Amino acid sequence: MREQPTVDVNLFVYNGAETVARAIDSVLRQTWKPVSLTLIDDGSNDGTSDILAGYAARYPHVHLKRNRRNGGAIAGFQRAFWHGDADFVMPKSGDDLIAPDFIERMMGVLLDKPACVMCHAAGLVFVGADDVRGAYPPEHRLSATGADPVARARHVMRRYTSSPSFWGVYRRAAADQLSPIRYRAGWDHALLAELALLGEIRHDPETFYWRRDGGKPVRQLARAATAQARAGLPADDPLGDCRWRTPLITTAFSHVETFAATPLPLADRRALIAEVAPIFRARWLAPMRREALALRAALPDLIERIRTADFVEAQLACAELAHAMHASQALVPEIDTAPMRIELAALAAPAAVAA
Repeated sequence: MREQPTVDVNLFVYNGAETVARAIDSVLRQTWKPVSLTLIDDGSNDGTSDILAGYAARYPHVHLKRNRRNGGAIAGFQRAFWHGDADFVMPKSGDDLIAPDFIERMMGVLLDKPACVMCHAAGLVFVGADDVRGAYPPEHRLSATGADPVARARHVMRRYTSSPSFWGVYRRAAADQLSPIRYRAGWDHALLAELALLGEIRHDPETFYWRRDGGKPVRQLARAATAQARAGLPADDPLGDCRWRTPLITTAFSHVETFAATPLPLADRRALIAEVAPIFRARWLAPMRREALALRAALPDLIERIRTADFVEAQLACAELAHAMHASQALVPEIDTAPMRIELAALAAPAAVAA
């Protein structure tokens, strides 16, 4: 009888003392027994560390990693891909729950379909102990299948919305090929689109995943996805990335950045980039227009801040603001910012004049 492959479950948590024990227990109850569980304490200070240490002391297949300081969700997810050496890996949050046969069902698909690089399950939202608030609709699941990588990525762009289609079991050979996760709104969208270029993404239609509390507001997630937030700075720090102001536009444009550097022929990369605007305009045009209008309204104050900054700080701020403006122009060109882009370019020009 062939030995079952091992799955590395890497659970990251920050200050999750109230919920993490149930999340860990849901992993320990898995019917798929070759599971190695690594608990990643992301700098907790609320008693989480003691809970994790207790599990590591009781179970030989449970390991504990401690980060000296909190790095946030993006760093946590990135690190979750790195721990262990099994052929399959499952990043895991510290508050969501999985059914006892979650891994067994996901692995059944992955082993039956060698081209599949990730499998997830249907899910529901709960609050408190077990107060179910509703199920995720079927259209939230991904079925990026077939031999054409461009078609698979197109499916993800058109369909991916939120968990639970992100929290699945990944084939490590594919996860190892992904780009480092950028600090951007919609980083999970871009990651899954890139993953689809490497192989199929499938799902099990049964409800095996329970998400605590559901999703957070888009603007809040965008603020948390900045390098400034990772460092504990306010999102509107004068030296910070402005793209949190346009979370949906930034999410869409992140696909352009990802596709530009993916290992595909140039023609395929250009084809993918050309599809970003029409796909996301079809999905989110009204809110993207609102974001573009809000950015345009904020530009006079942002440009004035740059005008009064010292030279080096001004150059950094010009570059950061230009990124946000170019993305907005690419996705929502009808909201014209040409005069202010010209003004911003003039503020950046003195470097050449001084030289």
